Amino acid sequence: MLYFSALCVYFLMVPNPVMTNTITEDIDVLVFLPQNNSYLFSYTRVSPAIRYAQQRLKTDGGQSSGFRFNIQFENSDCVYDALFKLVDRSCGRKPDLILGPVCEYEAAAVVRLASHWNIPVITAGALATGFSNKNTEFSHLTRIAPSYVKMAETFTAMFEHFAWKKALLVYEDDKEERNCYFTLEGVYHLMADFTIKPYPFSKEDPLDTDDILQNIADTEGNAVSNSRLHQIKFI
Repeated sequence: MLYFSALCVYFLMVPNPVMTNTITEDIDVLVFLPQNNSYLFSYTRVSPAIRYAQQRLKTDGGQSSGFRFNIQFENSDCVYDALFKLVDRSCGRKPDLILGPVCEYEAAAVVRLASHWNIPVITAGALATGFSNKNTEFSHLTRIAPSYVKMAETFTAMFEHFAWKKALLVYEDDKEERNCYFTLEGVYHLMADFTIKPYPFSKEDPLDTDDILQNIADTEGNAVSNSRLHQIKFI
């Protein structure tokens, strides 16, 4: 995933190469990546880039900067694995930096705990609207990818440009990771001045195209009816 290529670029920029401190400081980095290769950000796909960043830091100024990054990978199942591993590991020594997790629910739990412990978290995920609150529980979170609210701003600009007023948001809600739900959440909340109607479907409740077409027809019909009613009252 392009998310983590950007993550590694950020990771490379952490130390200051002009520092002359001769004291070596160990930075313990805890990385959460799923072993499951069905994820684009799995361990197999992402870990080589992180190892490459670690090696570059070591050869391109690691000694002069005084930092030595020690990386430990842990499995992330996008449910609870990352949180449990963080708690278990912190019974001995807490990490200095956390990379990941990406999935929304798992990231929420990890970031809340990390913020309480003053541990910075850098992730390519956690893009849902709720993570924008940096005043309390997500204070130590840095996201390196545009959040879903940024996508909503694009939609808003497009609607204003074309003078659109209504939209039907059709999305699959898997009830587990809920990626599509969180993606459109930002659009729904940011575009409060427009008529936005969500239309979820799932494996248990499959997509009904006839119902979608009826929704569109009803919406247009109501718009015409309301318009005519307004004209009549105005006259």
